[in-house]
Amino acid sequence: MTPVPGPHPATRRTIFGATVGTLTEYYDFAIYGLMAPTIASQFFPRADPTAALLSTFVVFALGFLFRPLGGFIFGYLGDKFGRTKALTSAILLMAATTTAIGLLPTYAGVGLLSPVLLLVCRCLQSVSNGGEFAGATSYLAESAPRDKRATFVSTVTVSSAIPAVLGAIVILTISALLDDGAFTAWGWRIPFLLGAPLGLIGLYVRLRLAEPEVFTEMKAAGVAPRNPLLTGIRTQWRKMLLVFCAAAVTASSYYILNSYMVTYTETELGVSRNASLFMNSTAIVIFCVAVLLGGRAADRFGRRPVIATGLVALVVLGVPAFLLMQTGHLAGVLLGQIVFGLCIAPVSGVVPALSAELFPTSVRYSCNSMSYNLAYTVFAGTAPFVAAWLVSLTGLLVSPAIYASSIALVSGVIVFCFLEETRGTPLEQSVDTGERQGRSEAPGSPDEGRPAVEGALDGGGGGAESPGRVIEPVDHP
Repeated sequence: MTPVPGPHPATRRTIFGATVGTLTEYYDFAIYGLMAPTIASQFFPRADPTAALLSTFVVFALGFLFRPLGGFIFGYLGDKFGRTKALTSAILLMAATTTAIGLLPTYAGVGLLSPVLLLVCRCLQSVSNGGEFAGATSYLAESAPRDKRATFVSTVTVSSAIPAVLGAIVILTISALLDDGAFTAWGWRIPFLLGAPLGLIGLYVRLRLAEPEVFTEMKAAGVAPRNPLLTGIRTQWRKMLLVFCAAAVTASSYYILNSYMVTYTETELGVSRNASLFMNSTAIVIFCVAVLLGGRAADRFGRRPVIATGLVALVVLGVPAFLLMQTGHLAGVLLGQIVFGLCIAPVSGVVPALSAELFPTSVRYSCNSMSYNLAYTVFAGTAPFVAAWLVSLTGLLVSPAIYASSIALVSGVIVFCFLEETRGTPLEQSVDTGERQGRSEAPGSPDEGRPAVEGALDGGGGGAESPGRVIEPVDHP
């Protein structure tokens, strides 16, 4: 048997270039959630710790309001001028604002100005983050072999999750080296200040990336719309709604695992900070492995069955996972987080590839960014606050799981009523303007059997274009 060759060096560089930037961005983003109790004590009055913690999560949520703005800005840049230019700009903004948080004065020093400055930095972080994830998934989807697209794109989800582990390691290391007084006084700033060198590393790698061939061919064909987002909304709005619904599941459940779980185990279950960080990091590592396996399964069996598996698991096992954490044993706390992470991994790993496959090349970055970021604004930014508020209001420690499972149930029904399978969909498409641009394929032609995603959800035509086909220019608004 002829051995299967490994990835081409250029392919490895492509994956590394896309994911290292995402890893850098999400490290900067994750440490805010991991250090929420400490941030609460530094930037808000200490008289009411619960109010201070909720205020910290309010700032976290308000920052997400600016993700759609980032999606608009970087989506426009990415579709008009290139994926790599947009991604490079995004990482520069994130590194600068994260470093600024590490330099901010505290509430004890400047009073109310302190949380205001924190909010400004969080909003700028969110603008940057709004262009990162969807841009990286679009870039990798366009660069990957068609039969390995979900596998490649799932690495972006991993690179957005692993920073929580890296942040936890940094925080644990600093906590071990400093006493509680020193950590509270100034040690908490170090993880934020590390955003500067990490940003420079990501910038160096991103500057060496080449544009995907699919994008350069689209530009050369002269089919780029003048305003990608408006064109996308006009022609792809049904698909954008589907991506919004699918992303709502990943947004709400993952941010409970990533940004709220440490606070939950520390404040509600009485677990120490170091133990909470260690257990959450372990659960996220296992989650990442499951994400990669989910991507491979989606390339073999299709997107729909893998996503359905995750949605059913989350609906059925979400509450039992939280009940495990309430057993009073550290093993139960760890196992509960692992089960919860395994439930959401198939959805988190496959939805990014599906969302990139749904949209034509000329509007992919913009449509992907806006759909994702609107969902994350509504569900991700509010997840830690809603989870903490529900526990405080009801006294039910399983209420965060009920919330996540409910969203999975509602979104899952909507998605699977309208979603077509996208495995194997060619990405070399022009914008669907409502007039059928495709041609009928003769039986046995190379395109026979390919999923006709383009037009299936828009009520119009526009079948997916085959590689090498000349793309006819179309008029755009």
